[in-house]
Amino acid sequence: MLSDAELNRARRVLHSLKGEVTLVVLRNGDAGNRMEELARQLTRISDMIKLRVEEGSANAPALAVEKAGRKAVVYRTLPVGRELTPFLETLKAAGGNSLPEVVLKPLKPEQEVELLVFVTSSCPRCARVVKRCNMLALRESWIRSVVVDALVEEKLREEYEVTAAPTLVVDGKLKLEGDASLREITDAVEAVLDRRRRAEVVRQMLARGLAEKAGEWAARDAAVAEVLVGLIADSSMRVKMGAMLALEELFRARPEMLRKLHGAFERLLAHEKENVRGDAAWVIERAKKFM
Repeated sequence: MLSDAELNRARRVLHSLKGEVTLVVLRNGDAGNRMEELARQLTRISDMIKLRVEEGSANAPALAVEKAGRKAVVYRTLPVGRELTPFLETLKAAGGNSLPEVVLKPLKPEQEVELLVFVTSSCPRCARVVKRCNMLALRESWIRSVVVDALVEEKLREEYEVTAAPTLVVDGKLKLEGDASLREITDAVEAVLDRRRRAEVVRQMLARGLAEKAGEWAARDAAVAEVLVGLIADSSMRVKMGAMLALEELFRARPEMLRKLHGAFERLLAHEKENVRGDAAWVIERAKKFM
């Protein structure tokens, strides 16, 4: 599985593990054989790495890194090649080594937030995004990082309209393409969970010309759609036009959303400024053409 050079690299990274790390192989028949082979190679490098095999898993094949009894990091693709180093560094961090300092609001979501990272074997930037997501998942008990191969996971790729690698999907709602920084990732997590933060992030996206991405997010999150309606009244022409374009993209994909946003549009139609009322009426008429 791992070449001699890769085994030497693994020894260099893992020699200083401070605590035990549990790898969990999810198998279903032969699905998971290669995952188990890799995991067993790593257990021979360090006796601090433990292995558990779960047979008959519906999520097989996968390789998970446990932290505090939960599968914090899950690889649904084999972490080799460019993905080996971030995987080894994830093991090292799970074994008690230092995690990056990040500033996340004291959020306590009711359910786990998933960071779904699409990678390809030829992508030179994917490993950096994977490492950042993995470290967040090890740091925060309510975050889980899942790594998938964009070329293999066809259904997921189509569901989230993934056209580039790396692509990060935050909790199935907000999509970040490219080499997202740790700050950008934490901003996205906060935006998904915090309504006030969400409005700020959406406005920033529109100001940066990312109206289409904002529209895609709105299609998955009705709260974002309401934010877009409100931004029709924004003082910045770039943001205002971006909101109108994003809403057009939203209604093109989900025309039924117009009814759900009835209240938000009513408030704009009663706005004190005539141009805001006119812009809202224009968006409504455009939306009706998709119904």
